Amino acid sequence: MIILRLENISKTFGTLKVLNAINWEIHQGEFMVLVGPSGCGKTTLLNVILGILEPDNGNIYFENQSLIDIPIEKRNIGFVPQDFGLFPHLSVYKNIIYGLKIRKLMQKADSRVKDLISILKLDGLEERKPNQLSWGQKQRAALARALAFNPTLLLLDEPMSAIDWRTREEILKEIKDIQTNLRITTVYVTHNMQEALELGQRVTIMHEGRFEQCDPPEILLKNPKTPFVTYFLSRYKA
Repeated sequence: MIILRLENISKTFGTLKVLNAINWEIHQGEFMVLVGPSGCGKTTLLNVILGILEPDNGNIYFENQSLIDIPIEKRNIGFVPQDFGLFPHLSVYKNIIYGLKIRKLMQKADSRVKDLISILKLDGLEERKPNQLSWGQKQRAALARALAFNPTLLLLDEPMSAIDWRTREEILKEIKDIQTNLRITTVYVTHNMQEALELGQRVTIMHEGRFEQCDPPEILLKNPKTPFVTYFLSRYKA
């Protein structure tokens, strides 16, 4: 079943075409990784899906409904930005429950938050503020907040961009385990090809506002379809 479908999505800033006729399909329960160099349009594409930006052309269908003109808070999409977006003045518990409050989903909210605190190994940290957390704890708190209202789709924007490799390995495993256990459809954005190949059931390689190839990792490695994909993979293999 296709959860998210993008049809001919384009976005221009001034004279710069950041997204150029993007067509994309994400299947229910899939872990899709979007990878490409900095500035290729990855974050802009996420912002269009979220509703932060409007596309110049095309349409977005989410659970068979057009998202054009649907406000952000009514899109059943969880999001973890690069900086986590945690409110510095709120505790871990209050950060997690915030999304339920603004969506007026307070019935059984306390039970939902406690479940996520357990799943994401945040026990004992409920009253801490973000500045009292380690990097990994902040990551898990941001994930819990994004998952609190039980979204159909989870978007992760460069979540590993500023950490050491040892911590990255641990959190990559946690993210994959959480996605598998919750069976939530996930789009994970990175510029790191190794992360993409380790995590993605399918990997979409993006370059200069276009999709170069979208395939499972083993097919990408054996059969790159464009010169850029060959070049990008050669950097990973090196």
